[in-house]
Amino acid sequence: MSSKVIVVVADLDNAAHGEINVMESQEDAAQLVETLIESGYDETRIRAFAADEFQISVYRRPVVALTTADEADAAKPEAAGGGKEADQKEDARVASAEPAASLLTVEAAPEPFMRNGVRFSTQFMAA
Repeated sequence: MSSKVIVVVADLDNAAHGEINVMESQEDAAQLVETLIESGYDETRIRAFAADEFQISVYRRPVVALTTADEADAAKPEAAGGGKEADQKEDARVASAEPAASLLTVEAAPEPFMRNGVRFSTQFMAA
């Protein structure tokens, strides 16, 4: 992980919005700030931050749906097709008398461009 410098130039109307520049060295960042000030940007609108890159780890969690035996049978595509495999799986399910046998694990298909119920494009407002 290499240390970088982030230079932020805030908008005139809204300090929460602005332009972000990621520079490779402090010298490059200082040169950019000098150029911005010489171009007429107010010093109070310019901020510089030292930054290190973080490694991102993504973990997947299973989604569990509690269903009755009838609902579990309807959810299984091989149950409708019949055949020897479906009969063996049905026998194994019936032979198991544990309450957990009616649990069905379903992988949730993520909706495209959505996170935590918010559409990705609405998180970025026009400056």
